[in-house]
Amino acid sequence: MARAPHILLVEDERMIRDLIVFALEDLGATVKAVETADEGLAALEQAPWSLLLTDVQTPGELDGLQLAWRAQARSPDMGLVVMSGYHGGLNAPLPDGALFLPKPWSMDQFYQVIESQLARRSAYRPAA
Repeated sequence: MARAPHILLVEDERMIRDLIVFALEDLGATVKAVETADEGLAALEQAPWSLLLTDVQTPGELDGLQLAWRAQARSPDMGLVVMSGYHGGLNAPLPDGALFLPKPWSMDQFYQVIESQLARRSAYRPAA
């Protein structure tokens, strides 16, 4: 039996964060949700993560894109999904293997992107 993926979520908007936590738990994931990329950086040191899902614009010193680059440097096998409603802010490249999820997204788009990143990790198998 595959182990549950451990997902670190960085999203400062509470309603969106709560929705994403619910959706990820529906996939069988264990989720740690934080509001800022600064908190996300601290959480990266606390546990091994299957996936980092981060919004680009969060309060604090780091943004989500900077966090994604640091996460990749720390753990190259971690899945990375970067979300933003501000497409112009992503002229900078994403880390290798990272996927971009533009806001707003449909639940079908969300699940497709998350499952594609998790499927790259051998421990994850989507629920039937």
